[in-house]
Amino acid sequence: MGTNKRTKTEALVSTWAELPDEIMMEVLLRLPVKSTLRFRAVCRAWAATLSSDEFHTLHMARAEAAAGAASAQPRLLVVAPTSAACEATAVYSCSPPEPGASLLLTLGDLRGDFVDGIAAPCRGLVLLYDAVAPAYYVVNAATRAVTRLPPGRDVVSSSAGLGYDARTNKHKVTRLLRIGKDVTCEVYTLGGVHGDRWMLAAGRVPSSLCTTAQCVILDAESRNLPPVFSNGSLHWLLIDGRFSPKDKAVGAITFSVTDETFGWVQAPPCGTLLGVQLVELDGCLCMVRDLRRGSLDHDVCNSAVEIWKLQDYTSGIWSPDTRVDLSHAGVNLLTPKAIRVLGATGDGRSPVKKIVMATSNHTVHAYDTMSKNVETILSVAHDTEISYPSNRTAIRICLFNKETFAPVHKTQEEISFSSPVAKATREILLRLPPRSIVQFKRVCSQWRRLIEDTGFTHSYFAHKSLENRAKIMIVGKGTGTGRRKFFRFAPLENWRSDAADKDAWAWLDSKVVCSKPCHGLNLIITAGMDYLYNPCTGYCTTNAYPGSLPCPPWETPTPIGGGILQDHAFAIGNKNVGLGFNPFKQEHVSVIMLYQHKDFKSRQYHLTCSMWHCRTGFFQEGLVPLLPVNNMPPAYVDGMLFWMSDPMLGPISEYAILCFDIATNEFDVASCPPEINTTNWSIHGTCNLFVAELRGKLCVVLADLKRDELVIWELENGEWDEIYTVRLEASPDYSLRSNVVVPLAVDPMDGSILLSTGRKMGFYDPVKETVGELYDADEILGTYKMTGAYCQGAPLQEQAMPLVPMLYEGSIVSYPRMHKYKVLR
Repeated sequence: MGTNKRTKTEALVSTWAELPDEIMMEVLLRLPVKSTLRFRAVCRAWAATLSSDEFHTLHMARAEAAAGAASAQPRLLVVAPTSAACEATAVYSCSPPEPGASLLLTLGDLRGDFVDGIAAPCRGLVLLYDAVAPAYYVVNAATRAVTRLPPGRDVVSSSAGLGYDARTNKHKVTRLLRIGKDVTCEVYTLGGVHGDRWMLAAGRVPSSLCTTAQCVILDAESRNLPPVFSNGSLHWLLIDGRFSPKDKAVGAITFSVTDETFGWVQAPPCGTLLGVQLVELDGCLCMVRDLRRGSLDHDVCNSAVEIWKLQDYTSGIWSPDTRVDLSHAGVNLLTPKAIRVLGATGDGRSPVKKIVMATSNHTVHAYDTMSKNVETILSVAHDTEISYPSNRTAIRICLFNKETFAPVHKTQEEISFSSPVAKATREILLRLPPRSIVQFKRVCSQWRRLIEDTGFTHSYFAHKSLENRAKIMIVGKGTGTGRRKFFRFAPLENWRSDAADKDAWAWLDSKVVCSKPCHGLNLIITAGMDYLYNPCTGYCTTNAYPGSLPCPPWETPTPIGGGILQDHAFAIGNKNVGLGFNPFKQEHVSVIMLYQHKDFKSRQYHLTCSMWHCRTGFFQEGLVPLLPVNNMPPAYVDGMLFWMSDPMLGPISEYAILCFDIATNEFDVASCPPEINTTNWSIHGTCNLFVAELRGKLCVVLADLKRDELVIWELENGEWDEIYTVRLEASPDYSLRSNVVVPLAVDPMDGSILLSTGRKMGFYDPVKETVGELYDADEILGTYKMTGAYCQGAPLQEQAMPLVPMLYEGSIVSYPRMHKYKVLR
């Protein structure tokens, strides 16, 4: 087969060699970029020709001519999340009327649902902005090349655009930064002489435009309107007189990409009220007015889009150009919150043939200027398999009729990361313990950048997750300084030797409850403080809030037959805290339930709910739970937190599950397994109910004190299925009559179930129906008692819990220190 391929290639080269160079070049210029890239492998001569600047310049000229051809159909670029979790971003190509979408490339570190609205490509390159990181990406969808720009100054308010410097033949990314009352401009030149650095623009923002510049940044952010590149300048729109009445004459601020100087463009006679945008059509700067959003002229139709064209920059003369009547287009164009004109298709020598518009409902429409008809050419939801999981108004669709070889110019860091040595180093680091990874940051700056790279952090967590077995740490009081002063951690396998050393540990002097691990982090909960920890690396951040009490100021009636203990190892005063992960914002959150009042006779209660955003430290209050919750910990599964209700409070005397969607901040109520309430177990009897997460699924656990067994149901595809019965008669230390027993994990190898009472932890064997002990707090107490050790000067007998066991995951996840709260749109 190899011989046949070589023979065919040689024959092809021989045939082409007989053709005149002019004809061969003309054929190659007509090929798509993807095919041309493949043809570089034919021979060295072709590789040299197809990689030359001359060929790329001619190909660009051909692409521009083809894009303006009368027969050209709109080709669209669609940027969307790859899944409901929005953990990555995909770039698709759509060519109406052909059905479906072609996946061009996937960006694993780019959070799909927080990509801002995108501007039209600049000579084949597209700028994407991730508001979570924050980070800028430059993409050439034709060559599938991507570069992530180095971080610039991190500020609350900014707006950036991509332009082209015709004098140096370089692309530039320009950022306007709002810093207090000042506005600064940074420029990053792709492949520039300054290397991988953001530089201050040569020209500063004139003092006369400083207030206006602050306004255009806020307008760009709040309305998701990126600047428009036209006639060698970037243009930021100013909403008419919104912040600066004296600047009503200003329609937009301009920035010359070549000279790096600022100017301004006069507003059109119609003004720049709400519902306006800038766009380049047929090589001219135009302003689009969405008259559905309001107009000063009460005589105009309020279901139309009006386009004004700038005739002259110097005089600031605008003239009405096109009017698109939406009244005959149906609800597809009358109801969307936002409409954006993407561009136009035409031959460049005659009036524009079609104007292409996209909506916040993720539909694309074409207006024929000759027939005055509006047709829907693409509905992302119906014509493709692309899904947008949220109702954000950012329009991530643009015209993509020009394929070019424009280089994205990889940064030096990206080049070094892709070297064989860096790849080998990465594979070695993936296999090291987390604490060693953190220490290796000190080796050199390149290693530090590699380890702190978001992609490496995700890969490390995924690699450690392949072990898929429960890992246990012992938590004690910290004795060091800084973050180590709070708690100390040690793997379970070391606890016996460490416990015998009286100088190794300081015992806990207050009650501590540990959450299950969530995406590499654990929450350590005390009565007045929560500690978000990565126990593998020592990373810690804290949150304190008023209203929490170590002991609730009420007394719960003792259930008949025993019932659940109110002050058990998993309860912490009057609060109930759950740790979860927001897949859209890619951050951990802590949801805190606080009971201010309980009256079991009248069934009245006062329950408050708030959320701590762990990345930013922002504390969000005012959440309203739909049901009272019991004092058992919640379960976290796939972006949702679940609590079991308390049937002794509120109007409902049956068990139900309170659900909380972390991304939308919405509560809902789900039913328990039908057997729970139909069996008529009395809430004052000998049964207790709570939720748990096992094998990544939501489970309901029934603790039957009379039979001394746990019955576990699992939710699968909307249906409850009974999966385990844990019989504890043969394990008196785990008896439900004197303990609250929580199933924490299922071993994937032998199916044994990890149980914890807080004081003891062990694996339950479903075949032998016995518990093999892993950890025993009483054994630690006995060891210290024999050695005569004391903690904080108190006798051993008075220490209820010297150490606490906790599940953990191997990870290097942490959050950088932030001095601001980033507004994500």
